[in-house]
Amino acid sequence: MASSVRASAAGSLHVSLLALPEASVSTLAGIFDVLHGPTLLGMGPPDAPPFRVDVVGEAQGPMTLASGVPFEVRRAVEGVEATDIVIVPSVVLPPEGWRVGRYPRLVEWLRRMHEGGAILCSACSGIFLLAETGLFDGKDATVHFWYARTFQTLYPRVTIHPERVLVISGLREELVCSGASTTWHDLVLYLM
Repeated sequence: MASSVRASAAGSLHVSLLALPEASVSTLAGIFDVLHGPTLLGMGPPDAPPFRVDVVGEAQGPMTLASGVPFEVRRAVEGVEATDIVIVPSVVLPPEGWRVGRYPRLVEWLRRMHEGGAILCSACSGIFLLAETGLFDGKDATVHFWYARTFQTLYPRVTIHPERVLVISGLREELVCSGASTTWHDLVLYLM
C-alpha cells in the first residue's frame, strides 16, 4: 500500500508525527529520525526527499513528554490542512488509564485528515487515540499486549490482535498499527 501511495504522490510524502504529553520520547524521536534519516544522510535527491516530517500537536512550542523530556512541536494541527500520513507514537498510560475524550480537537483533526486521504498509523498504544475517531470500529487493530484488556474494555467494537506485530485495515488499507514496544520499526519499514 505505502509504495502505491508514494508512486501516486507528487514529490515527498508529508508525514504529521503527532506529539502528545503521554507520548514516549523514544518512539516519537525514533520515528522522526528514521523517516527523516535519508534527508539527514544526503541520500536521494536533495530537492525531493521521500518524506517531509512535521511534529504536530495541539499547540506549537515545547511539550514535556511522558518521561519528562521536552520536545518541540513545530506546527499546531489547526495549521495542517492536509497530510499524506499521520503517525501517533506510543503513549504511556497513567495508572488510571487512558482518558477517553481528552483530545476532541485532535480526534476531529484525525477524522479530517482521513477524509482527505491520509493514512492513519499508530505505534503500540497510540491506537487508543486513533480508536476515538471511530474509524477502527469493526476493523482489526493491534496494541501492546500489556494494554490489550484495557483497550478492549474501552473500544469493544475494534477487533484487537495483541499478538500481531503489524495490522493493516480499512478499505484503502489506510489504517495501520503496530503492536508492542519496538514494532514501530515494522510500521516505518512498511511505510518506506
